[in-house]
Amino acid sequence: MLSLALAPLSFNAPMAPLSQAMRSSTSVRMGVETMEGAAGPETAGKVFDPLGLASLGGEETLAFFRHAELKHGRVAMAAIVGFQFHINHVHFPGYLSPSAGVTFEQLAGVGPFEAWNLIPLLGKMQILFTIAGLEHASECLDPAGHYTKGGTPGNLKFLKKFWDTPGFTDKLTEEQKATKRVSELKNGRLAMIGMASIISAMSIPGSVPLLNGAPALTGTGFVLPFGDFQ
Repeated sequence: MLSLALAPLSFNAPMAPLSQAMRSSTSVRMGVETMEGAAGPETAGKVFDPLGLASLGGEETLAFFRHAELKHGRVAMAAIVGFQFHINHVHFPGYLSPSAGVTFEQLAGVGPFEAWNLIPLLGKMQILFTIAGLEHASECLDPAGHYTKGGTPGNLKFLKKFWDTPGFTDKLTEEQKATKRVSELKNGRLAMIGMASIISAMSIPGSVPLLNGAPALTGTGFVLPFGDFQ
């Protein structure tokens, strides 16, 4: 969600004539109103865009926003699942790194974000390079079908056989697929709000009243990629 607010700041299109800009703005606005999940019962059937971010840029920018929303929503959903496993001390047996003497039990015994600092450097590099590889694949493997060139935002074709090996989605009707796409959007938005709340509550005590004194929220709410501040 933060990316949706910040991304327009980097958009640097040349100025268009006023009439052209007005037509472009109207076209984009109509595009927003017809996007899946843009207007639902949560917002009384209206597009929730108080800052008018959707009217900045053009159709390519709008596609970028949707791709970013889907990507960060998926990451947040995965983070919430991992967080739930961690705070309930569900972990693999044995060692994460026998050479460094780090066990999975050790990771489960500290705060959710503090566990990152216990991972050896090689393990951190593996995680970061995996993320970079997924990002590269998302942006570069299908140039002709890129989401800013008419492709579908969030469509990671190269991962389909991985996340849906049995092929469940192939058996769905178009209506069922549409319903599930909207569900993914809504669950992703909720997960982003949830992770932002957890990080805020752990970093700034009292910032999220409902999470005050939550026993599972231990340790720091922020860590650097390769170690804490000294």
